[in-house]
Amino acid sequence: MQIDFTHCPGGVADKDELHSSFFSDTALAVQRLRLLEQSGFDRVMIDDMGGLLANMDLASLALRSTQTIGVLVSHWPGIIAPVVAARQFAALDQLGNGRLALRAPPSRDLRETNDDSGLLATLGRADEYLTLLKRLWANAQPFDYEGAFYRIHGGFVPMKAADGVDIPLQLGGLSGTALKIAGRHADRFELLAGGLDETQRLIERVRVAAEPFGRAQRIRFSLPVHVGEAGPKAWQLGGSPEQVVSALAGFVELGVSDFIVHGLNEADAVEAFGRRVIPSLRRAYRRQEPGHVHRRSRPVVLRQVV
Repeated sequence: MQIDFTHCPGGVADKDELHSSFFSDTALAVQRLRLLEQSGFDRVMIDDMGGLLANMDLASLALRSTQTIGVLVSHWPGIIAPVVAARQFAALDQLGNGRLALRAPPSRDLRETNDDSGLLATLGRADEYLTLLKRLWANAQPFDYEGAFYRIHGGFVPMKAADGVDIPLQLGGLSGTALKIAGRHADRFELLAGGLDETQRLIERVRVAAEPFGRAQRIRFSLPVHVGEAGPKAWQLGGSPEQVVSALAGFVELGVSDFIVHGLNEADAVEAFGRRVIPSLRRAYRRQEPGHVHRRSRPVVLRQVV
């Protein structure tokens, strides 16, 4: 299994927004992005407080400033029309030579939804939106569409390769409907931060939801983790680097293949994590026999997760 690391700049300011990050300074952003690339991170998450347009600008900066690192952009379905979004993301994907991925969190409208009918309508709109994005990225000819939430006339994305655009989608959620949508669309499922038992149960629920679509074994799993404060000892909330590696390995054994790392806000912390944790976890996992799964009776877990 390939083990990936996604860096999340900044920190959580509250339940809805993120603190400002190194992206607030263009020169610093370019420097930090290149450091992440050199330190072994596979992706950087872009989830700016400024919203979609700011996210797209920052994604363009990240793709232009780097050679190999992936860019995971947050986009709430329905903020802009599907055709407009499909064209803009296709252009970004071309710019990055296939390094773009799209993260579709639950709509912000869900925060103000207190009834089941409102929840189902919001999730239904997201499902239709993602279906249209994928169709627009794949279709060879313009098409018309009329659905429950969207109407399209002559929908087409002209700037794409002959075989279409393949932008990975990352989704999450807990409700049965949200899991069904993820089962249909997600290339990666973003788990809630938590312990081994909770993570295992949610992974199993996602795979059950994906089974009717023939995707139970195709979905990869991402887990957010908080590894400490700034500085070269950024793992002090989880113990030594070895303890952090041990803790993360427990989740790898459950099927987690990507860690969304919060808490590395300084350059020396990024460098140290890349030198002492990322390669160690990858080496440790490669040494395991294929198919071997080991469960600890008293697992080491991170003290703080996001």
